[in-house]
Amino acid sequence: MPNTCVLCNAVLPQGITCESIFNEFLALEFNDPSYGRVHFLTVASYMVQHQGYSDEMYAWVQSALQKHLEEGYATELIRQDMAKGPGSTKGIRRPLDAQPLPKIYWTMTIADVAAQMYDAESYCKLIEQWGRTTLKEMGPLVLKKI
Repeated sequence: MPNTCVLCNAVLPQGITCESIFNEFLALEFNDPSYGRVHFLTVASYMVQHQGYSDEMYAWVQSALQKHLEEGYATELIRQDMAKGPGSTKGIRRPLDAQPLPKIYWTMTIADVAAQMYDAESYCKLIEQWGRTTLKEMGPLVLKKI
């Protein structure tokens, strides 16, 4: 019997979690460069959809996703920006006592990528699609006061 992730609404096979899929994806990315070229999108999409970022980081990640996906900004430049961004002065993780974030019913989740990928090429295309979907749908998570 499938279960549903309370954070992203992914429908998951019994005994599988979004986190376990994420860990499998990271292992693929770290062990095979043909998978690893989408690492930024994997981490950003997962963290956004699973309420993992601080409020400051949501604004930063939204901007980084836009630059990368819409302008072709290289991931190496994103890493350099990250060293100077909110993560350099404040935590990047969402504090346990932070205000709840709005609920988003994501139209693509990590489970969708896992269910459809079959090699590095399909994986990278799906991760990019997931990143674009996350960027398109994450607006309510970005606080306008930042």
